[in-house]
Parts: sequence; structure tokens; C-alpha cells
Amino acid sequence: ELYTRDGNGTMVTAENYEGLRHATIDDIGGIMELISPLEQQGVLVNRSREPLELDIKYFTVIERDGMIIACAALFTFAETEAAELACLAVHKDYQTRGRGDDLMQHIEWQARKKHMKKLFTLTTQTMHWFIERGYVECKIDDLPIEKKSLYNYQRNSKILCKQLD
Repeated sequence: ELYTRDGNGTMVTAENYEGLRHATIDDIGGIMELISPLEQQGVLVNRSREPLELDIKYFTVIERDGMIIACAALFTFAETEAAELACLAVHKDYQTRGRGDDLMQHIEWQARKKHMKKLFTLTTQTMHWFIERGYVECKIDDLPIEKKSLYNYQRNSKILCKQLD
């Protein structure tokens, strides 16, 4: 018997216990629960429920036994063949098994599939993690015009870019 989500023992199930998939409107509560502590710490930009509902089609999640344990969003800018990796978050109890890497690789695959040439992200806390995965620091002028106009100078986010082959 399992008493916790990650207990010991054997479980047989016809359902997918853990998997990566596109987010649905039913995932809003789980995503909000996941990102809320990071928003409070200033790691992520605050997102209220309504904009999150409007953007849900851009999100990918990792679900484990009915709980959202990781999420990320991909926003594309077709005119510049650039895409943004946004809102990458992994629950603190699940950060040691490469789920962030899995999610990032999936987002990169999605960007390539949409014929994007460059992927960028903005971060205030985890610059080293992205650099270890092939991103390099960029300037605000490297952002698509639509994103550049929304850049928050008070957050002073680092802009990191990765060329996609």
C-alpha cells in the first residue's frame, strides 16, 4: 500500500502515474499552487487566474498522481522566429530527478517544431542553471519588439538566449 504520493511499495495502475503533457483549463489550480510560492519570493512574475486561463494553451505540465509538479510555457514570436520559455517551475520536492531538464527539452522541441530559430528566457534567480544548458546572456535589444516593450526594468531580469538548430 502507498500512503503518500512517493511512498514505498508496489502499485499497479491502468492510469499514467507520472507524465508530461499539454496543460488544460483543469490544471489552473495546480499550476497556481505550484507557482504561488515562487511568485511570493519574487522568483516568478505574479500571474492572476484570468491571464493564466487565457494562456493555458501555451503551458506544458508534468503531473504525478494527479498533482502538477512542474510547468513551463512557450510563447512564440513568428516574425522574428523567436520563442520565450516562460514560467518554468518544478515543485521543491521533485527538483532532483531531472524534471526541469525534461520540461526544458520538451519546450525546445516544441519551439523547433514551430520553426523557431531562437529560444529566450528571462530570469532573476537561476541564470547559472540555464547557462549550464547552453543559454548565453543577451541584451534587451535581442528580444522581439513585443517582448521588449513589456520588459520590467525594476525586476532587472537577465535575458538568456539559445540558438535552436
